[in-house]
Amino acid sequence: MNRLRSVLLCGALIAASALAQAQTPPACPSTPSGPVYGSSPVNNYLLLSLAPDRMAGLNFSWSKQAAQILPKSVLDLPVLGGWFGQGKTANLEQVLRVHPSLALISGATVGAQASTEAMRKIGLQLCPVKLDTLADYPAAFRQVGQALGVAARGDALAAAAQTTLDELAVLRKRVAQHKPVRIYYAEGEDGLASECSGSIHAEVIDAIGAHNAIHCADNSRFGMVQVSFEQIMASDPDWIVTQDGPAMRAIQTEPRWKLLRAVRDGHVLFAPQVPFRWLDRPPSFMRFIAAPWLASRVFPAEYQAVFRQPIIARTQQFFALFLNHKLTPAQAESIVQPKAADYPTKY
Repeated sequence: MNRLRSVLLCGALIAASALAQAQTPPACPSTPSGPVYGSSPVNNYLLLSLAPDRMAGLNFSWSKQAAQILPKSVLDLPVLGGWFGQGKTANLEQVLRVHPSLALISGATVGAQASTEAMRKIGLQLCPVKLDTLADYPAAFRQVGQALGVAARGDALAAAAQTTLDELAVLRKRVAQHKPVRIYYAEGEDGLASECSGSIHAEVIDAIGAHNAIHCADNSRFGMVQVSFEQIMASDPDWIVTQDGPAMRAIQTEPRWKLLRAVRDGHVLFAPQVPFRWLDRPPSFMRFIAAPWLASRVFPAEYQAVFRQPIIARTQQFFALFLNHKLTPAQAESIVQPKAADYPTKY
């Protein structure tokens, strides 16, 4: 019996050790100086929050909303391209021209294998960062912060991210005691594209304990699955959220959308996107404020019970820590209540 217990204990310890190793990201090459290239927006935005002065360049040009928040040194960076779907790749000559000391890569969205092969081809050191879910961010902040010589910064962001994850877990338990709430995430110019349950692009819906109104399967990692209006009607969502200005205007003006209970009840939300989109596209660290924001709108009583502060104050705190930018209460209120008219195009 004692031998059996010893064997079982040994097996349990080995399994626990293996699990701990699996959850611990590999150390990145130490690069305390030099530019760092983020091969996709998910990686580059992580770098922006940790060490904006180390960014080698951009994957695409900033929107006008970024100019309200980000420093000129970041706004003026060259566009190097990257791997983020629809055939987009980096200009490798441009990447080499800025002499990066490290490349961040991730399989969070699309193009991970292609970007890895390209970076190896041009001889860059690689830092693989797992960013598949919100739960990966605390470890990622510490991993990359340590590699870049900003460990204290990484620890601070990791702690803040973990606190939000813990709060969201409490929120979900409270929400689960009530009738399920279904949210339709409207994408595209007509609002007839969306994300399947379990998609990284719709994780904020799951994070607050709501249910994705669309049930489908998509293995592309890019998302934006086309749906019919009949599918939306059949799902009968309690809320609709979008971050596309044209989609918001379609929902507000086209008669057919008024057939939906969510529209008639005024349960249509236009998501914040300063300095860039909070919900998705890309699914970045901004989701750590997007989830509380969405909860404050969909579950106001539960939000207040868990987070214990107005979303305006939480937004100010978030911007001060993650973006090193102080907002006045009026600025924060303007950000969390965007107007679709200020976003005339899809992106």
